Amino acid sequence: MGKHGELTAEIGKSLKIEGCDVFYDHGASSENVGKIVSTIEKEYGREDELSQLDIAIVERISNKVVALIEIEETTDRPKTFLGDIFGVLFGEHISFKGKELRIGDFTTLIVVRLSKAHHEKRNQYILDKVKKVKATLGTKNSAIGRVVIETFSDEMELSTRLPSMLDRAFKGEL
Repeated sequence: MGKHGELTAEIGKSLKIEGCDVFYDHGASSENVGKIVSTIEKEYGREDELSQLDIAIVERISNKVVALIEIEETTDRPKTFLGDIFGVLFGEHISFKGKELRIGDFTTLIVVRLSKAHHEKRNQYILDKVKKVKATLGTKNSAIGRVVIETFSDEMELSTRLPSMLDRAFKGEL
């Protein structure tokens, strides 16, 4: 497992949210570790996968996905964020270990990156265009309510601020 996998596993294990399961895609084998995938078919093979995500926060009772998180540690290139975002939004299903998860306007897609440069103007431009495109997609995953791009200076800031971001996502404040 590379550095990226280690950070995702560490964050996934550390997130404790009452009434929710935290699924993540790296770390020692457990019931909460596995592939989180955006696909075009419910019963999917590799050719149906559009993207894989790092973390999913799912309400236990309802199976509703509150947040989907992708962590970018190595790049702040716009095309990477666009791929992360549209790889999810173009899909028809989100699954964890092959089990479909419920997404909708209650779901927030969060793409975070580690970088000293925040590129706020560029990120806002991307988000404005994503909103316009998302409204016309007509895919199941385009029903995701909010898309957020957030920059953190380092792993410590990510680890300390992500829980409050998720709290705001639960409250619909993001």
